[in-house]
Amino acid sequence: MQLILKDIDLKTNWIKSGKGSFIYFETIDSTLNIALNQQYQESSIGKIVITDNQTSGKGSYNKSWYSEPYKDLTFSIILGSSNNFQQSLVDETCTAIVRILNGYQVEAYQKPPNDIYVKDRKIAGILLSNVQIGNSENYQALSVGININSNIELEELDINAKANHTSFAKELGKEINREKVLVEIIELIDKTIQKQVDQ
Repeated sequence: MQLILKDIDLKTNWIKSGKGSFIYFETIDSTLNIALNQQYQESSIGKIVITDNQTSGKGSYNKSWYSEPYKDLTFSIILGSSNNFQQSLVDETCTAIVRILNGYQVEAYQKPPNDIYVKDRKIAGILLSNVQIGNSENYQALSVGININSNIELEELDINAKANHTSFAKELGKEINREKVLVEIIELIDKTIQKQVDQ
């Protein structure tokens, strides 16, 4: 089922608040490609590029990030060029997502540098990326992929996969509301970004 974003009214400070927070694509190769695009970097700082079907998701070290269409959450936050975010933003974002998982009674932990695991199975990945176009500013974006309702077996897709995957639904034994989890994650990430900007 397609994400219902029109009714989401984000209570955020640094990230674009209200009902105009999202740049939605039903299908796209990678939210990161849009988020690092110069046009969006200059016009849409603080907005969230999100999709229901990411066909070529990016992970760390040029690996792929797999997600199940209409089941998971894949999005990128446009950070602009005014702040030079570092690994600490990734670490604090991981901490925020672990806190959310714990709230659902799922014990999770960060596997450095940027993955979140439940036992020996990956449930989420964070990626801080930057691009410099010509002599212009250094643009940044924060990407999040988190398995919500998928039942994906990664070994069937990629025989070189280094980790098995799990999801909220696998751990809880039931599907959960993606929009609810999305709001929880975004509002915690917003506090993380604001804290770093204020330092």
